[in-house]
Amino acid sequence: MIEHNALASGAAACTSAAFIEPRGAAARLRALRAAMRGCVRCPALVKCRSQVVPGQGAAPARIAFVGLAPGRLGADRTGIPFSGDRSGKLLRQMIASAGLRRPFITNVVRCNPRDARGRNRNPSKREMANCSGHLAAELALVRPRVLVCLGAVAWRRLAGSAAPFRPRVGAPLRSGGTLLYPMYHPAYVVRGAYTHAAYERDFRRLARLCNGS
Repeated sequence: MIEHNALASGAAACTSAAFIEPRGAAARLRALRAAMRGCVRCPALVKCRSQVVPGQGAAPARIAFVGLAPGRLGADRTGIPFSGDRSGKLLRQMIASAGLRRPFITNVVRCNPRDARGRNRNPSKREMANCSGHLAAELALVRPRVLVCLGAVAWRRLAGSAAPFRPRVGAPLRSGGTLLYPMYHPAYVVRGAYTHAAYERDFRRLARLCNGS
């Protein structure tokens, strides 16, 4: 559970964030975003990205969503996570219809990974490890009660490789004061591997969990 431990370390390093007024947390988040935009840790990503895409949303936030990486046709162009493409549109529609207000949305990595043909690819383990400090710092400031992992890769990075990924039953995992919650990535729904109706049901179930947390 390397990534999980990294997140715990990031939270411990920012323990004082628990006492920051929302305006202070937002200011710190803006400073963190500015620092991220200068990141050059991953040479391959520096070459193929259009821009660095930090997380966006409320700080602090009751709920946060963590995807995999900015999409080539979406966030890599807009600079805003889950925007500008079909996956982003679907995710934001689901969040709104479920009544999940003022979320924080981010990714495991902040740059769009592409293969030799210019298509989206999964980030490598090294690329995810290089970006883990950015994610830990964001979440330490945002302090979500419910942390939604969009897709199996995000789930394993945050919950650990031994934790089963079971979004169909919505089995959360408690980590300290945060509930880690597995959900399919919206791209999985967009390409027809999971039904829109089932995804709506999953978001209603998530809303009930969030309201009760």
